[in-house]
Amino acid sequence: MKKIIALMAFCIIMAAGAVSASAAANVAALMYHSVTTDSTRWGDYTVSPEQLDADIQYFQSCGYITMTATELATANMADIDGRKILLLTFDDGYANFYTDIFPVLKKNNAKATMYLIGSYINRYGYLNEDETYEMAHSGLVEIGNHTDSIHHTPVDLLHGIYNDPTAFHDVIEDVRRNGELLKEITGIEITSISWPYGYYTDALDSAVKNQLGYKISFSTNYGVNKFNGDTSAPLNRMNREYSADTQWVFDRANGRF
Repeated sequence: MKKIIALMAFCIIMAAGAVSASAAANVAALMYHSVTTDSTRWGDYTVSPEQLDADIQYFQSCGYITMTATELATANMADIDGRKILLLTFDDGYANFYTDIFPVLKKNNAKATMYLIGSYINRYGYLNEDETYEMAHSGLVEIGNHTDSIHHTPVDLLHGIYNDPTAFHDVIEDVRRNGELLKEITGIEITSISWPYGYYTDALDSAVKNQLGYKISFSTNYGVNKFNGDTSAPLNRMNREYSADTQWVFDRANGRF
């Protein structure tokens, strides 16, 4: 009997170890930019508040939970194993994040990550410092780094800059400066980044994580994320266009296309 009990205990331990080793979560990372009631602006990078609201409600009704980027990066895999996670990410820091997006997040108790270009803060059409601070302390919004001067560079030129060894330090310094500015505004350490235009190199991505302490990054490569805790490479994100309906967004986020 003792041998049987011991064998059963051994099997349970081994099974638990196997589950832990293969733990993974299905992560749908959606990328938004501007969300506005102005129908003349709806298009590839601008959707309506009603579409955002419908997206959140549909994913939640299908068992998805929302998390911020850093919450995912630092999660205990045992806690999210087998879970369906929705990452709502927003780039650039438009003023309508506060007027049109934040109310939808509060209505649905949904979390999101906003990636800001530091020099755009306080400009007309973009978030100001007070709005940024309020949302960063709301429990719903993480503020992330979207670089600064790098984002002003045409994407075709970034290819050369990113692969120029003499410019490597300048790119890292741009990320550092932008992160320090955002930290100064929010009082919170900045630990996630979305690369402008989704373009990056493995060397740069590794450097911002190893040298600057960033925990997670994002590209604009489309693909379903089977997340196992590894953040060494940028996660995939799917752009949300106005022309798509919520069912199509959901199906694509679940790899049905």
